[in-house]
Amino acid sequence: MPEMTEKIDEYLDKFIASDLVLIKIKEENQPINSLKRLFLERIKERGLEHITSYTFLEELFLEKI
Repeated sequence: MPEMTEKIDEYLDKFIASDLVLIKIKEENQPINSLKRLFLERIKERGLEHITSYTFLEELFLEKI
């Protein structure tokens, strides 16, 4: 699953560099709950305390808190 980790890191890096505070993630090749778990794991591993990932109405979001 290293390629998925790279893709998640790309999402996180672009999000951190942007002025946006909330984005919706559209990744149709992965189940939403698995993807959310992977985002949360990478956020924790990278020590990104100001970012979270969550689902709302069956959509996946990244948010700067």
